[in-house]
Amino acid sequence: MEGVFRFEGRMFRMAEKAGNLIKLNLIWILFSLPLITGGAALCALHVTAVRILKNEEGYVFRDFWTVFRKKMIPSIKLWIPLLAAASVLVFDYVFWKNVDGNLADFMRAFVCILMGMWTALVFYVFPLAARMDTSAGTTLRNGFLLLFKYLPQSMYLLLITGIFLAAGLLWTPVFYVIVLSGGSLTAVIHGKLLLWIFRKEAV
Repeated sequence: MEGVFRFEGRMFRMAEKAGNLIKLNLIWILFSLPLITGGAALCALHVTAVRILKNEEGYVFRDFWTVFRKKMIPSIKLWIPLLAAASVLVFDYVFWKNVDGNLADFMRAFVCILMGMWTALVFYVFPLAARMDTSAGTTLRNGFLLLFKYLPQSMYLLLITGIFLAAGLLWTPVFYVIVLSGGSLTAVIHGKLLLWIFRKEAV
C-alpha cells in the first residue's frame, strides 16, 4: 500500500512539473512578443527553469516576473546588439544564397558557423546576466570566454537543441511537446549543464 502512495505521489509530482513547464513556456512566449523584451524574458526563463530543475519552484509567474522586472534594463543593453548582429547574419546569408560559385558556397557555410556561435553565445549570455550584475560589455566578454573555454559543452547545447527541433519536425508527439513546453524544457535541459559550468567558474 505504501508503494502505491509513493507511486501516486511521484506521478503527481511529474504532472505538477509538466504543468509548470507549460505555464513557464507560455509566459516566456508572451513576454518575448514585444521583441525588445526578449533578453529579459530569456533571463527570467533561465532562472525559473533552474528552480523547476532543482525542485525549488514556487509560483511560476511570480518567479518569472521578479527576474524579468529586475533584469529589464540590463538585458536590453545586451539584446539590442545581439539582435543587430543576428540581422546582419541573416542579411548576409540571404545575399550569398542568391549568388553562385565556390566563394558563395564558402561564405554561406561561414555565415552558418557564425549563426551557430551567435546561438551558443545567447545560451550563455542571458543566464550570466541573470546571475551577475555586470556591464553589458563584461557579460558579453564572459559569454565569449565560456563559449570557447567549454567548446565541447557549447557544441552539446547546440546539438541537443538541434535534435529536439528536428524531432519536432519529424515526429508529431515531439512537435506538440515543443508547442506546449519547448522553450522551458530546453531551458531546463540547458540549465543542468550551465549550472555545472557556473559552479566550475564560481559564478
